[in-house]
Amino acid sequence: MSVRRTSLILVVAAVVLAALSGVVRFVVAPNATKLPDDTDQTVHYAGKATMLDGKALQSGDTANAIKSDIPITVDRRVHVTSTHGDTVVLKDALTMHVGDRSLPSSKTYSIDRDSRKGTTPPTSAAVEPSQGALSSAFPPDAEQNNSYTYYDSTTQSIVPVRYTGTAERKGRAVNVYKITVAAPVKDPAVLKPLPPALPKNLVTSLAPGIDAKALPDPVPLAYRGESTLVAYVDQQTGIAIDQSVDRKVVATTAAGGKETALLPLSAFAFSITPESQKDLADKAASAGLLLTLLADVTPLVLLGIAAVLLLIAFLRRRKRQVAPTPSQEGATAAEAA
Repeated sequence: MSVRRTSLILVVAAVVLAALSGVVRFVVAPNATKLPDDTDQTVHYAGKATMLDGKALQSGDTANAIKSDIPITVDRRVHVTSTHGDTVVLKDALTMHVGDRSLPSSKTYSIDRDSRKGTTPPTSAAVEPSQGALSSAFPPDAEQNNSYTYYDSTTQSIVPVRYTGTAERKGRAVNVYKITVAAPVKDPAVLKPLPPALPKNLVTSLAPGIDAKALPDPVPLAYRGESTLVAYVDQQTGIAIDQSVDRKVVATTAAGGKETALLPLSAFAFSITPESQKDLADKAASAGLLLTLLADVTPLVLLGIAAVLLLIAFLRRRKRQVAPTPSQEGATAAEAA
């Protein structure tokens, strides 16, 4: 094979490798950051609850109507039910275990696979109105600022997400985000078992600090959802390695011309268990390694090989140019004779 032909092959191979490097970096790597269409993840939480005991309330036992410091565990399963191009329909199911009771709840979202924000749903999907806001996950390489919003299903409101800094969880660098919600309860599933009014004597016995003279009988009730969520989000992958949730439903009344908080009907405080934190950190490490290989290592290796091939082609070409031709060699020999 001639030197010229070999050099040409080396140059073509170098160009192909350089192009492949760009494909991996700008096509394959971004696709790897999309929310997978086979996402199915279960996370476990543990904490305490304060709840209104309906049986005690009905029997008039107001002294025992509110139970405090009840140990609870929570199982949360987030999984994709269908995929439509760059949009997925995602189900976020929460089951709270309080003593021998299980309290399930489930919400469905239409999520953009890149941004993780709510987006226009497929025609046939009935989803929460979370368009433009986060609900169940953060994106990879999440912004370290206050640019995100969050959809709260209990109040069906969209609230700001506040970035509070960085930390470390299970050996992974995380961004810390805090979400605070205080708005009227609008979720029909939460409102359905709640009474629209209570007898005045019952309200005053449950909340003895209330001015009874300003209250009608029965006392009309409204409900406010109050939540504080703190998420520790892996900087590279967007996986929430740790999360704490403090959620309340507070009974209020508008008697007297202004809203007055009467008492919390339920209060739940829970956070991700250490075992689930470790599992999430391991998943973040594996996903992060794959992203590093696709976005950084593989493109650089391919570019490096391409550069070496170009250098070899250049050296071979140069060697051919400076090498003496047969006629020059013959002339040199004649002069020597």
